Amino acid sequence: MTHIEEFGKLLDDFSKVFEQLTSLQQEKIQAVQQDDLQALDHCMQREQALSLQIRGLQRKKDKTHEALGMQAVSLRQVPEHLSAEDRAQIEPAISHFQTAYEIYSSSAAASRAVLETVLQEINHALEESKAPPQAKAPNRQGNFTDIKA
Repeated sequence: MTHIEEFGKLLDDFSKVFEQLTSLQQEKIQAVQQDDLQALDHCMQREQALSLQIRGLQRKKDKTHEALGMQAVSLRQVPEHLSAEDRAQIEPAISHFQTAYEIYSSSAAASRAVLETVLQEINHALEESKAPPQAKAPNRQGNFTDIKA
């Protein structure tokens, strides 16, 4: 397998992980909306496992970049540094990777927004429960002096 083929496979592997993360974001949103803490916890555990996979893929990417002589080149810039033939060979993998990443990024933002909203509601409820009860004016009868300063 040539280095460019390895790079294409690596992009496919990244795409698969992003697709799994996208699905997981949708599950997280459903778990939050259904107040299912066990499902949310399970999603977060799976998300951590996928994060470890991304770290492993990142190491492979670094090795592949080195083999291609592009250590200082970002993943997005790699196609610009390839020959037309190599770029044409991995164009489908690049396109799939970009689409998978954009969809994941969008779903992660939506998931984050839902989680932040729920956390704000929880914080608000906690603050209200910690606040001392409002003092009620005593219901006394008699003579009171109104002191104004």
